Amino acid sequence: MQNTIIFLRHAKIKKDTDAHSEKWILSDEGLKYIEEVFTAGIFDDVNVIISSSQKMCIQTAYFLANRLDKEIITNPDLNEIEKGAELIETSAEYMEIAESVLTNYEKDIANWEPANKAYKRYQMAIDRINSEYNHKKILIVSHGIVMTLYFTQQLKEPLSNLFPRYKSLKQCAWGIVKDNEVIRDITGEVI
Repeated sequence: MQNTIIFLRHAKIKKDTDAHSEKWILSDEGLKYIEEVFTAGIFDDVNVIISSSQKMCIQTAYFLANRLDKEIITNPDLNEIEKGAELIETSAEYMEIAESVLTNYEKDIANWEPANKAYKRYQMAIDRINSEYNHKKILIVSHGIVMTLYFTQQLKEPLSNLFPRYKSLKQCAWGIVKDNEVIRDITGEVI
């Protein structure tokens, strides 16, 4: 359908080595930063706010939803790549596994969801959202790996770019897809 979708990565998180990453919440720095981003008004014209069902994304979406008096619709198919039950203790360990998953696109590594399956799940969610709305500006608050998978595919970039793209993402990185065409990459590049 004819929609403009803004993809926004959640704000900076507070890593808790005693909890699975799905339970992590925004850090104080992340909360302050996202409030500043939304106060700037660049997303004030969105019609619909959809978030991953993970708390860090709902927290990120909350500030805009509250500012615009809009409901947050949650969609678990927008969640981050599934990471198995094992706790990840350090950022270095997380990045090492993420690199392996993104460079071995079809393999199950460390009990994480294979990247190709995560991409298909995410792509199908975007297709459903596009078919549900028409001529709307939609904000999707989601996660770095799945957004990287989506934008790499949309831009027809080689899969070898996945990990470098992911590694370069900043908190609250955002991109725009209008009528199924990328017009602003999540790296900030205007297409």
